[in-house]
Amino acid sequence: MFIPSQHMTWAIACLFGLLGIGSCFRLWTIRGRIDAKSQSHLNSLRSWWALAIVLSAAMLLENVGVIALLAVVGALSLREFLRIVGWKRVGTATTCVVFGLTAIYYLSLLLGYAEQTQVIAPIAFVLVLGAFRAWLGLVEDFIAVTAATIWGMLLFVYCLSHAYFLLALPGLPEPWVGNLGWILYLVLLTETNDIAQALIGRQLGRTKIAPVTSPNKSLEGFVGGILVTTVLAVLLAPWLTSLLQIDGWTGLFLAACSGALIAIFGFLGDINKSGMKRDVGIKDSGTLIPGQGGMMDRVDSLTFSAPVFYYFVKAVLLMNRHVN
Repeated sequence: MFIPSQHMTWAIACLFGLLGIGSCFRLWTIRGRIDAKSQSHLNSLRSWWALAIVLSAAMLLENVGVIALLAVVGALSLREFLRIVGWKRVGTATTCVVFGLTAIYYLSLLLGYAEQTQVIAPIAFVLVLGAFRAWLGLVEDFIAVTAATIWGMLLFVYCLSHAYFLLALPGLPEPWVGNLGWILYLVLLTETNDIAQALIGRQLGRTKIAPVTSPNKSLEGFVGGILVTTVLAVLLAPWLTSLLQIDGWTGLFLAACSGALIAIFGFLGDINKSGMKRDVGIKDSGTLIPGQGGMMDRVDSLTFSAPVFYYFVKAVLLMNRHVN
C-alpha cells in the first residue's frame, strides 16, 4: 500500500490552502456579476482546482506519477501544436512518428535512462524526423514543416521534461518535503508569475513590452511579476528546495535568483507561444481547459522556465561542490 510522506502531504495541503485563499479573493472580485467575463473567471478558477488535484495526484505517486503527467501534458500540447501547424501539412505518417518518439522518450525516462535520454533525444528528433520526411518525399513545405515539428517536440517534450530531470541530478541535497519539492517549487513559481504579471499588468500596466507579439503584456506587469515571484521563491525555498542549506547569505541570494530567473524566462516562454498564435491568427491554442484555453496556453511558460531552472540548480550544485 502506497503511503505518501508526511512532509509532502503537508506541502500539498499548503498548496490547496493557498489556492483556497486565492479563490476567495477571486470570488470576492466578481461577486454579484453575471457577465461573460465573470463566467470566464469562474471557469478558470474551477480549472485551477482541477489542475491542482491532478498535480497533487502525480506528486503523491512520485516519479511514475510525474513522468505520466508530463507525458500526457506533452502529448496534448503537441496535438494542439500540430493542429496549429496544420494536420494536412504535417501528414498522418509524420504525426505517427512524432507521437511514437514521444512515447519512446517517456518510456526511457520511466525505465531509468534519464541521463542518456537527455543527451540523445534532441539529436534523435532532428535525425529521425528530417530523414523520415525526406525518405517519404514530403518535400512540399519541407523546411517549414520539418523545422516546426522538431521545434514542437523540443518545446513540449524535451524542454518540459527538464522538470523531471531535476530528480535525476546526482548528489542533489534533499529538501524538507523530499526531492519532488523541486518540481513543486518550479511549478508554483512559474504559475504564480503568470498570474501576478496578468493581475499587476491589468491594474498598473501602461508601458507595452511586446506590442506586436503580445499587446496586453506590460513592463509594469513584467517587473511586478518578477518581484512577487522572487519574494515567494525566498519564502518557499526553505521547504521545497535545499538552496538555503548553503551557508550564509549565499543561499538566500540563490533562492532570490532562482525566482527572478523563473519569472523572466516564464515570461519569455509565454510570448514565444504568443508569437506562434500571432503567426496563424488565433487567440487560444485550444479549449481543453475552460477559462484558460488549451494545454499549450497553460504550459508555455514552463517550456522555458523548466530547463533554465534545471541548469541553474545544476550550476549551483557544481559550484557548491567546488567550494567544499
